[in-house]
Amino acid sequence: MSVAHPLRTSTALLVLAFSLSGAGQTAHAAPVKGTAPASEANEAPAAQAFRAGLQALINNKPDEARKAFDSSLKLDPKHVPALLGMATLDLSSRRNKEARSWLARAEAAAPQSAEVHLAWGRFHLAEKRPADAEQSLQKAIALNPQAVPARLELGDLYLAQPGRAADALKAFQATSALAPDNRFALYGLGASAALNGKVEEALLAFQRCTELAPKDPAPWRAIGRLHLERGAVDKALAAFDSGLQRLPDFLPLMLDRVDALGGLRRWDDALKQLQAAAKADPKSADVLLKRADVLQGMQRWSDAERAYLDTIERAPAQPLAYNNLAWMTLVRGGGDAKKAVDWARKAVSLSPRSSPFHDTLGWAERAAGRLDAAAASLQKAIALEGNVAGYHLHLGIVRAEQNQKAAARSSLERAIALDPQGDKGGTGAEARKRLLALGAG
Repeated sequence: MSVAHPLRTSTALLVLAFSLSGAGQTAHAAPVKGTAPASEANEAPAAQAFRAGLQALINNKPDEARKAFDSSLKLDPKHVPALLGMATLDLSSRRNKEARSWLARAEAAAPQSAEVHLAWGRFHLAEKRPADAEQSLQKAIALNPQAVPARLELGDLYLAQPGRAADALKAFQATSALAPDNRFALYGLGASAALNGKVEEALLAFQRCTELAPKDPAPWRAIGRLHLERGAVDKALAAFDSGLQRLPDFLPLMLDRVDALGGLRRWDDALKQLQAAAKADPKSADVLLKRADVLQGMQRWSDAERAYLDTIERAPAQPLAYNNLAWMTLVRGGGDAKKAVDWARKAVSLSPRSSPFHDTLGWAERAAGRLDAAAASLQKAIALEGNVAGYHLHLGIVRAEQNQKAAARSSLERAIALDPQGDKGGTGAEARKRLLALGAG
């Protein structure tokens, strides 16, 4: 499941909990959250100058922040917080070479500082070097196992990498055990649990997020999307409504709510919700796309086609519009298979790692009579996501039409195994019917 992350504000590389009074000299670990910092009167002058820079940075006054950090470093060239502050400013201005230099100086001054290695991890993330980022973040955790920020960054890093969902879950489980009331750790736990198919664990984590952050709509959206994917449409709609109570003009939630209303076949209500969404963001291509989806669900084929084409005109790089247009052309009957192939190919070219798009292309190729190309596309869909029963059903149908009965039988049997409700309708039932037609029953 894909879920949006809640906002987690941070000052890029700078660790606000850094021990301001002594870190420049001793590289202490960050104090426990809630511990009062040393009074300004007792701070060293370099720390006082850094504090002024930090406040300027928070107030979005980068020039003032740089002057203050520079003053701090003139008083103490090894004051690590100020060095990290300079790195933050340069990285935010895409002066990566200069940022790297500041970080190197910080590490030389405090080589065993967890905060410095956390900063390195964030720097590597900004440079899109995940392996280096992982190494730095793991070192930060080893140096200070109780610190949460590095663990959060590491979990997010795993979430963003294909094939690392299990690592993400372990990371967020450990972080949540360390900080059971940290909503970002719990949100990461929910997202990673969902990706690992642990839906109940995900729902519990997201529900706890709603209690810790009652004004944040993101957990409610995540809960709703989980329910929607499970087919619990009423529960999904209730969750989306709860999220919109907190932020009525949050466009992603509005569009999710349209999906739920469509699932309940409340088409008029879905169109009303889309009208509200269009008022919230009149230039949104996503609103146009969702309107096309609703019109397709209502089987208003011509209106839906125009809406998809309007979406493409506004957002030519939107792959879902091409994919859905191709699929609708295939399912409505009598559509132009060549056009469907062209649209499906465009979707795949824009998003080559999307398994549904390869499935659509395969089905379009079949409609155009190109069975070898159809089988190749369907095999690509399965290679990207092998546990989707529909892909195996489609490949089984194509294999049967190629007169490859053994291969067709294998694909159809796999489709049945993946659909637990196969005897009650849907993909599994269709696969069983096709299997019997092959004489395998």
